[in-house]
Amino acid sequence: PNAGQIQEGIGESINNIVKHFHKPEKERGSLTILLCGEFGLVSALEQVFHHGFKSARLFQKNVFIWDFIEKAVMYFEATEEDEDSQENLLKLKGCSATFCQYVNAISAAPRSIGKDGKLQLLVCLGARDHLLPQWIPLLAECPVISRMYEDGALLRDHAAVNSLIRVLQTLHEFNITLEASLVKGIDL
Repeated sequence: PNAGQIQEGIGESINNIVKHFHKPEKERGSLTILLCGEFGLVSALEQVFHHGFKSARLFQKNVFIWDFIEKAVMYFEATEEDEDSQENLLKLKGCSATFCQYVNAISAAPRSIGKDGKLQLLVCLGARDHLLPQWIPLLAECPVISRMYEDGALLRDHAAVNSLIRVLQTLHEFNITLEASLVKGIDL
């Protein structure tokens, strides 16, 4: 799908979640399907993350979006110790610390869920805790992005990122609860 179709997919997936919460409780379907189903939020955000991703198999090894997430965490954890980048860091510090905490908790989880499963879990937890609008710009500004994404990628397009943040913020007013099976024993 092209950038426009991906952005449309994000809008539709979020719109479906908003509609879900505007229905009387008895009439609501499964929130899990709206998050993890075929046209759900996870799938729509995966499209954003895949757009312009340099996934060409490096040395016969598949590269996953989760690899980008882990490299970003390594960057944030390394810069936390680097005093020189303090001013820039202060505004991101809270966000990056939380982001790292979530990613590390998912990586350390005893259940083996694979890299795509880990990304799904990160998106679901981020949606539940209303953190996605903070995490997206954090990843978009991370220097690792230039190594792993083409110049034309949605995540490297400031207007697209700002639009994505605004759309994700519409979920703030809703209390998203995740099924226990989704959270997979992660205590966050």
